[in-house]
Amino acid sequence: MTYHITADHLVDAATKAVTEELFREFDKALQSFCNEEQDRIVVFRTLRYTRIRLHVLQKYFPDDEAVTRNAQYRFLEIALGYINTELELLARYRGRAEAPATRMRWTGTLVELVELIYGLQEMRCIDDGNAPLNELFALFGRLFGIEIKESHCYKAYTDMKHRKNDSRTYFLDKMRERLNLRMQRDDEKERKRRK
Repeated sequence: MTYHITADHLVDAATKAVTEELFREFDKALQSFCNEEQDRIVVFRTLRYTRIRLHVLQKYFPDDEAVTRNAQYRFLEIALGYINTELELLARYRGRAEAPATRMRWTGTLVELVELIYGLQEMRCIDDGNAPLNELFALFGRLFGIEIKESHCYKAYTDMKHRKNDSRTYFLDKMRERLNLRMQRDDEKERKRRK
C-alpha cells in the first residue's frame, strides 16, 4: 500500500464492506498491513483498536433477526473474525525471531529455488524435515522479499519430474559441481601459498 494503514483505514474499509468486492478490499488492506508493517506492537495495537471500534459499531445495529441477515452486519462479523485470527497469530508467534529484513534478492530462477527448497526438505535440514512445503515457500519468499505462489512451485516440481536426463536435479548438480571446483581452487591457492 502506498499510504500508511491505520485503525481508521481498517474501520472505514470494514464498514464499507457490504459486497464481496468491497470486502476483498478490506481483506487486502488488512493483509497488506499485517504483512508489511515491521513493528509487531503497532500491528497489535492497531488491530485491537480496530476490533474495539467495530464491536462498538456492531452494538448500534438493532437486536432482531432481520439484522443478522443484513449484508453489512454479516460482513462486519467476518471482518471481526479476520481481525481475531490475525491477533491470534500475533499471540501465537510472539517472541519468535523473525527473518531479518534483507536487501538480498533471489537472482536465480523459480525452478532453481523450488529445487533447492525440495532438496532441503528431503535432507531434513529445516525443522527436521517437518516443515510443510507451503511454509517453506512462504519462508523463502519472506527471506528474499518475493511472492512465491504455491501453484507455481508445484508446477515447477512437476516440470522437474518430467525432465528426461539421468539426473533431474540440474540446479543441485550444478551447485555440487561448482562448489567442488571452488574447493579445488582454494586447495591449489593454499598449496601455492605454502611453497
